[in-house]
Amino acid sequence: MAGQFELGSKHIECMKLANQNISEIQDTNTKEIAKKMLAKTYGFLPSESHVYDDYLGLTVAMEEIAKVNSGVASVLADQVILREIVKAYGNNNANTVLSSKETIGILCSESGLASISNISTKAVRNNGQWTIKGTKQISNEQLLSENYLVFAQDEEGLIRLFVIPEDQITIDIVNKNIASTKISLSHAVIDLTVGDNAHIGVINDEFEYVQTVARTLVAATSVGIAHSALITSIGVAKEVRNDDGQAISSSQNMQFTLADMFAEIEASRMLTYFSANSIDENKANIKLATMAKVKASDIAAKSSVDVLHILGNIGYLSNIDFANVVLRAVDNQVKGGTNRTQMAKIYQYMLAKK
Repeated sequence: MAGQFELGSKHIECMKLANQNISEIQDTNTKEIAKKMLAKTYGFLPSESHVYDDYLGLTVAMEEIAKVNSGVASVLADQVILREIVKAYGNNNANTVLSSKETIGILCSESGLASISNISTKAVRNNGQWTIKGTKQISNEQLLSENYLVFAQDEEGLIRLFVIPEDQITIDIVNKNIASTKISLSHAVIDLTVGDNAHIGVINDEFEYVQTVARTLVAATSVGIAHSALITSIGVAKEVRNDDGQAISSSQNMQFTLADMFAEIEASRMLTYFSANSIDENKANIKLATMAKVKASDIAAKSSVDVLHILGNIGYLSNIDFANVVLRAVDNQVKGGTNRTQMAKIYQYMLAKK
């Protein structure tokens, strides 16, 4: 679908290659698919990858992967962010992390966390060891990880980074009943002691650059989800007939719904590409990335729900695979700080003229 941000032939090839590579993998296990994509250097920094060489290429590749498998795109985005963190803040121990072929989940988010400086997970050093205690939010895709990058605050207020094997972290599942429906929420409970070799770095700045890349990638996966929702909607609207034997796409109400969906997705896509291109031009902008993340994840969630209404015309059942797409779309609204929190941040960036 054409947009106002013109992609060059290089980035169009990145899109085609990403779609081809994710589509040709004959596997249903998200972790295994992610590993196979990592072997092709998806999930690597542009300077390390063989399939893209800038952040715009990375962004369009993540969007294409999300169109086919949003769970895999989420896992790969985490690997990119991990590498950004290690590159900016890693110590000598960090090299072993990058040489590993295992997937690593990032455990930073906490309930009510608005800023990285407010992390409540604590790390206390004693006799060459670190005692880490805290609780982190964890997504379904992160549950597939073999190791975790844990953010914790030391006694001096510094944010320290630790790599912890998944078998040393307890996953606590809390069940809540909402409108007679059981909702399961997963938390990673951390209460352990590790050696100095698990400590891989210290965050010593505002963390803005990494957050800019992270929010741009969340936006990219969200655009991919929204795009898939739109394509599904168009297909159903053309296929299903009303009582008069006409396709429901002939209804002005349906046309308005699809046109609005298309316009919002295109606007989100352009904002996402603009943010990625700004990173490539050494003008990384946290405000642009945050706006892209909010707009793209909101339209992904809305489009996914709209598709459910349209799918109702062909007898949608809540246990089909599309329900997982809705969950991932909503998850992106929460990832890295809820969109409500991000809107407050956008207001602050606006006042600061960032």
